Amino acid sequence: MRNENIEKAARLLIELVDNLTDGESLGAPASSKIRNIFDNHVESHGGSVRLACAFLAAYSVIDSDWDFSSVPTGVRGKYGDKLLAGELTFRHVTFHKSITAFGENLGWKGAVRQFDLSKDTRFSEFLSDLKSLSEQDRKSLVNHIAWRLQSSRVVPQALPPLPSSYLSYARSLYLCEKLIAIPSEGHIQQFLVAAFIEVHRKRFGHRVVTHHPHASDKFDGTKGDIEEFRDHDLVAAYEVTVRDDWKNRLADFGKKVSEGGLPKYVIFASNVRSDSELHPAAKLIEFVERLSFDLAIVDLTDFFSVFCTELHREEIGEAFNRAYELLSDPRLCGRDDLIKKYRAVTDEWLES
Repeated sequence: MRNENIEKAARLLIELVDNLTDGESLGAPASSKIRNIFDNHVESHGGSVRLACAFLAAYSVIDSDWDFSSVPTGVRGKYGDKLLAGELTFRHVTFHKSITAFGENLGWKGAVRQFDLSKDTRFSEFLSDLKSLSEQDRKSLVNHIAWRLQSSRVVPQALPPLPSSYLSYARSLYLCEKLIAIPSEGHIQQFLVAAFIEVHRKRFGHRVVTHHPHASDKFDGTKGDIEEFRDHDLVAAYEVTVRDDWKNRLADFGKKVSEGGLPKYVIFASNVRSDSELHPAAKLIEFVERLSFDLAIVDLTDFFSVFCTELHREEIGEAFNRAYELLSDPRLCGRDDLIKKYRAVTDEWLES
């Protein structure tokens, strides 16, 4: 029978890293005494020992019966060391130095019960200190380790630091128009909108979260492709679409407004200005007057016209790179074909 605690420990660390990447807090920071148990120990070690220590700390939180000296059964393979290393590498974490399987690298083969980590100088001091901690302190240490992992991320960027002339209003809007014209099943369009809103709302301390473009709102309980929070309160939800069938979902949007307690619902869509039902505003009034909620329908090009005006040039560059980061995130997309198309457009724009 598979030791399911192995996968739970790996996924605990992955989830905490994701939470931090999404801008969430993991609570009060660990004390320096607790932090140093990990930081001082891993400082002089390579990627395999570093990641093994991170895993064992998480495992100690998951499996209360673990003895702090044996190698947990099942640590090697797709549910353990390979899962953790692979998912961290996908997330651009560098702390583990891109090793692919710490258990395999450390020689934990076959009958792992023959290994005694308390006598292994690579782990003995760390595990002795880990064992001395209370359960709450071990959880606090795992949160700290997750932050160490997350803070080591080196995220690929589409644009280097640029002279301000590159990011004039006209050139920025031109790049937006080129990017949203890429056929991407809505991925690039959604991430670009999310990035521009996120960079703008940072001014007000708001947190913006974007979801997988193909995720079902019904199952995950979200109120839109993009959600905006003040502290933990939802203050706005946005739908981004390049399809024409969004008009069939008006009842669904109304339900989200009601459930989320939102003042209005906002849709960013293609071809709004060429739609005789939606433009000019007199026609839009006729379209929305049958609804029981306030609905804003904004053409994608209008959105970027406004935000390229509102954002400073440095913020615009940040938004283009943030959209590229979202596109590269395996949780949201990670498709090589779309990443290459995004880079091709930005590279061409840089030389124009």
